[in-house]
Amino acid sequence: MPTIKINDVEMNVNPGALVLDVCRKAGIDIPHYCYHPALTPVATCRMCLVEIKGQPKLATSCTTTVPPAPKDNPEAVVMEVFTNTPAVADARAGVMEFLLMNHPLDCPICDQAGECKLQDYSYSYGSGDSRMAEVKRRYRYEDLGAKIVIDKNRCIHCTRCVRFTREISGGGELTVAQRGSRLEVTTFTGKSMDQNPFAGNVVDLCPVGALTSRDFRFRKRVWFLKSTPSISRHSALGSPIWIDHEGNTAYRFRPRPLEDRNDTHFISDEERYAYAHYNRPDRPAQPLLRGAGATLDAIREALQAAGPAAVIGQGTFGCDTAQRLGELAAAADLRYGSGDKVIPVVLPLLQKSADGILNRRGFSERGFRFGALEELLAKVERGEVKAVVLLHDAAFTSAKESELLGRILKAAAFSLALEVEASDLGRAATAWLPITSYVEESDFIVNHDGELRRYQKALQPPKGVRTVPAWVKELAAVPAAV
Repeated sequence: MPTIKINDVEMNVNPGALVLDVCRKAGIDIPHYCYHPALTPVATCRMCLVEIKGQPKLATSCTTTVPPAPKDNPEAVVMEVFTNTPAVADARAGVMEFLLMNHPLDCPICDQAGECKLQDYSYSYGSGDSRMAEVKRRYRYEDLGAKIVIDKNRCIHCTRCVRFTREISGGGELTVAQRGSRLEVTTFTGKSMDQNPFAGNVVDLCPVGALTSRDFRFRKRVWFLKSTPSISRHSALGSPIWIDHEGNTAYRFRPRPLEDRNDTHFISDEERYAYAHYNRPDRPAQPLLRGAGATLDAIREALQAAGPAAVIGQGTFGCDTAQRLGELAAAADLRYGSGDKVIPVVLPLLQKSADGILNRRGFSERGFRFGALEELLAKVERGEVKAVVLLHDAAFTSAKESELLGRILKAAAFSLALEVEASDLGRAATAWLPITSYVEESDFIVNHDGELRRYQKALQPPKGVRTVPAWVKELAAVPAAV
């Protein structure tokens, strides 16, 4: 491995690595706008300039690579980089002055305020003065559709959004037009972002307030939000996300990139806008027995009196939930898995699996058998199984599987459904218990690739609603002797 020096500190790095990436891993912040680890580097913003010994001019660290070590002297220092010289500081200040010449002073009303790189870098590297005395440039309004709002006056032409639509989503909706002071990011005639199922990612990519989400726009200032690490339930990939919430309300889901995992920088719009589904504090929280409110003691007595029980666990819940749910089964072979949602693969680069069941692998590792519900139905009809406990979410079950589950519940002497919100299956069961949604609990899953992904509690559940492990602990309790 070649040896380089960064601010007189030696490091061994891989040949071909970008200087910007090397500095970042060394804990040295290199300001940048156009660079993004998942996109092709283009060096358009010139903010990442560094000084390299032996080179007459400053170099863009996002396109400068580390050369290999010479064969005759593998221990030699192949490059000396300086990130804090007066020349570098002067160049960054100059770039900031150019970027701010035409940028509107509308931070108080800009949705990006509080998480804007232009604000951060202006404070850290810019100047408090401006020599711009002329009238600022103005662009015409352009409609990008129902998802994205564009304000070209704020755009700094980093082209991240353009490269995303070309290199990642593939639609090529955005392009760069005109030249010089009239340069603008625009769309081809008649195109919008509405047909792009990953369009929301351009909001995350934009380092300023030029591209904002119509869904989140003007709803909440970001400094009021708390960000909780979680995952997306959309597919078996379990994409890492941030849940941004305040006042027990989720306001948005954002990608939560993992180190050296470029595929985790982006999520689909279906995942992004799913947050609204979990803002349901008024949902039913009363246990039911034969359609009427009941105590947990009554439900537990009915379950234990019914006879041998089987459990059906839908693979969209966590591993701890699966483990505890399995304890209610009368035998190890009476654990069955459900859930058959399929996700159409429209972007193979980011969608490795069409499986729409988040934790199928985690449930399988805990003894839940998928595709065996017909076997359970036969056992129930023969009287070998008297009670059935169903963990269910209607959004991840097809009409065909729902019909089969309904037949199982109808044939059982006693059935208990655990759901976040009551579905037709839940209402058909003998008893029903309200459970927390995944944003109201902490657990983990094993995704399609065998990776363990944890998620943390972001919201408080309604009073009376419990986690599955909490309900199971009560249901499995031995009645006290009288």
